[in-house]
Amino acid sequence: MPASSLQAGDCEGAPGEAAAGIAARLAYNLVKGLLSNVPEDDAARVEVTMKAVVAMNAFKGSIRARAATDAVALAFEQAGFEVERLYLADGGEGTIEAAAAMGARVEFVPTMDPLMRPIEAPIAWLGQTAVIELARASGMALIAPEERNPMQTTTWGTGVLVRRALEQHATTIILGVGGSATLDGGLGMLAAMGFSVTDDAGDATWRGGEGLTRTTRIVGSGAGRPASLVLATDVINPLTGPTGAAAVFGPQKGGTADMVSAIEKGMESLARLTAQVTGVHLESMPGAGAAGGLAGTAVAWLGARTQPGAEVFMDLQDFDRRAAGVPILVTGEGRIDAQTVYGKVPVRVARRFRSVSPGGLVVALAGAVRDRAAVHDAGIDILLATPDAPMSEQDAMANALPLLEQTAGEVARLLAPRG
Repeated sequence: MPASSLQAGDCEGAPGEAAAGIAARLAYNLVKGLLSNVPEDDAARVEVTMKAVVAMNAFKGSIRARAATDAVALAFEQAGFEVERLYLADGGEGTIEAAAAMGARVEFVPTMDPLMRPIEAPIAWLGQTAVIELARASGMALIAPEERNPMQTTTWGTGVLVRRALEQHATTIILGVGGSATLDGGLGMLAAMGFSVTDDAGDATWRGGEGLTRTTRIVGSGAGRPASLVLATDVINPLTGPTGAAAVFGPQKGGTADMVSAIEKGMESLARLTAQVTGVHLESMPGAGAAGGLAGTAVAWLGARTQPGAEVFMDLQDFDRRAAGVPILVTGEGRIDAQTVYGKVPVRVARRFRSVSPGGLVVALAGAVRDRAAVHDAGIDILLATPDAPMSEQDAMANALPLLEQTAGEVARLLAPRG
């Protein structure tokens, strides 16, 4: 979205537009959903407690996912709804926060940042399930822009967290792999877990992308394999090639053209070694390029599996049971457009909701809206932009929370049961 302004079209769907038409469609869906299982003779005597599911993603740069969910949920509760709050993350920023909102115990573990400087990073515990956010140990936010160098940055710090979870007898480890500063193919993680990652002479080669082409041996089982290692990620890029880790993510992580070329050769070498030892072929595996190739390495060497982050957190919170038969879902994020259709949180939540509440209504709130037809076709009934007038992107982001609260309040009052 251009920084200059949010145009009137961006705000289309704000509370003031076509209220009568929206209300008619909402009323139809709500009555259908609420009374579909009620005998006709009893329908008039039913005392309805209106329910809604609220599951918001972050408005990046302005509202974190937990705050967005709580704001919308409060608006609906104040309008008389019983609300199921679902805290979501896509595997990147906010993964630990989502787990904490679910009541997780959070411990901080001494580890290393992407440049091997001492830091502390969290592990969130839900019983014996450990939730780890790669970005808190190996993330872009931990280093200054001028320090970005994928030849040097490492996932060692993330490996320390995984090893700690194993030592604490985690039965399941959920590793959110978004936001990394690395392109080391996950070799740093393996080394921190106790694997030997070396060249033919026995010299360690795990630190940064520069070691990829020199790595000829990966030996050992490290701290052992978790019973279940789930990589929460929405990335589908393979390890190598024009849509692979180096080509797509290298420039974002500070890589020059020469660095990207060298790392691409290193990823190809890692893929060959991995296939020889494990029998797993990473070159074209969808998602293997996530977190600078860490995802593919975790699949091949640690038995991990990938799953979209939103799906992971819906499963953790028993979404299907809690949303079954509920007439309204409210979801959303900072921007909703044609890209949202390709697996972003609002569409994933909407599709999951449809599977357990077929007659339900899906409302999505966003700071900016584009490509309405495509989004509606993906299962979102009502799409509302929170700005109530044309304004600059800067103003919209600065006022994102009150604008969201205002729009959620308007929608909640429109849908509220009438006594």
